[in-house]
Amino acid sequence: MAGKDKLNNTALDKLLKESITKAVTHSDGLGLSVRVRPSKTDKQNNMNWLYRYRIGDRTTSPQTIVLGNYPDLSLAKARKKRDECRAWLADNKDPKFEIALAIDKTIKPITVADALNFWIDEYAIGKRTNALKHRQQFNKWLVPALGHLPLSSIKKSHWIKTIRKRSKQYPVAAGYVLRNLQQALKYCSKKGYEIDRSVFDIDLDDIDAKKQNKRSQRLVEDDSWQRLEDLVKWLDTGNMMPYYRNLTLLLISFGCRTQEVRLAESKEFNFDTQVWTVPAAHNKTRDKDQAKGQSGEIKRPIPQALIPMLKSLCEQHKDGYLLGELKNSEAVSGWGGKVYKLLGHEDAWSLHDLRRTVATGLNDMGIAPHVVEALLGHSIQGVAGIYNRSQYLPEKLDALNKWQDRLALLRGDTNNVVMLGRVSGEAKKGRS
Repeated sequence: MAGKDKLNNTALDKLLKESITKAVTHSDGLGLSVRVRPSKTDKQNNMNWLYRYRIGDRTTSPQTIVLGNYPDLSLAKARKKRDECRAWLADNKDPKFEIALAIDKTIKPITVADALNFWIDEYAIGKRTNALKHRQQFNKWLVPALGHLPLSSIKKSHWIKTIRKRSKQYPVAAGYVLRNLQQALKYCSKKGYEIDRSVFDIDLDDIDAKKQNKRSQRLVEDDSWQRLEDLVKWLDTGNMMPYYRNLTLLLISFGCRTQEVRLAESKEFNFDTQVWTVPAAHNKTRDKDQAKGQSGEIKRPIPQALIPMLKSLCEQHKDGYLLGELKNSEAVSGWGGKVYKLLGHEDAWSLHDLRRTVATGLNDMGIAPHVVEALLGHSIQGVAGIYNRSQYLPEKLDALNKWQDRLALLRGDTNNVVMLGRVSGEAKKGRS
């Protein structure tokens, strides 16, 4: 075996100043050498560290790469780089490519902002209706402090410190940000991004976050429909922005998700077939439905009582959003979370509780459970969900027409309305 560590710092400093007329090379051993070339400025010679190696046995041609310049790259560091090259060769990796990759990472490392935007653009935009909300939250919670830093350098403590700056004021939102961050980084990790995996060990307690309270409020109960009646009559007064009045009317008419109305466009409503087709992109359960071979769309018949209102909205907002504009989900939920106070209700309820209200009311009126589930746009589980592709349009239309009759009765419009199901004793007394 050839010797190693043949050079020393004294010899290198001497070579740096030595008078020479042509390039010479001095070996340090194990493939490392220093090439000395005469200086053009008469100050000091140019010295480059070289590493010479072969890919394969001695029948292959040798290759040479430049590791750096002396004295910028010291003798000790040059030997360390040589040992890295030898380790790469032992793993059947070409040092030339490995050095190029390392330089690329150093020159332009993947930043936190790069990774978060990669997840949004490559995954969330196509899979999540709230993708833009995720980006806004990342930009508010994480990007200002960490966005410009290399992703591979961010440790668990960095994530915790950054999120906790806002978590005391917004503990529920902090948990939401953490969950999305962890999902984003899992996706990035699968795509080859280098990350510190300790981020996946962070839990809600670490960042002083809280889970969102899952209230289960319904505005109708076995012994009283009073709260829903209060809401219907209040909507009829029109003492609110038209956007929110129309939004709420459609929520209590169809039992749909808030985002399905908020994102709805006029082109989704076909008045020839009298069907509202919610596109798969707006359907929360589209992934489950499409995994079963379904389109992911939700089809709801338009009851006769709603046609005038919907036609008017579609004519006013052709080629646009049904409600005339796109409000963000925070603004909509914020408004909806205050309505119960305006109506003087003791227990808080949200816009999503209107969906539970419609489901409860329809079941209370004797509508078949599978029809109610289809109207809500729930993914049907089990074998039935795989083999039964029916949209139940006739049954849905019958259910929605009966539901419109019930709403008309609650608002006091009893002309030609037949009451179905149970009614509270107070309601009976008031209308006898």
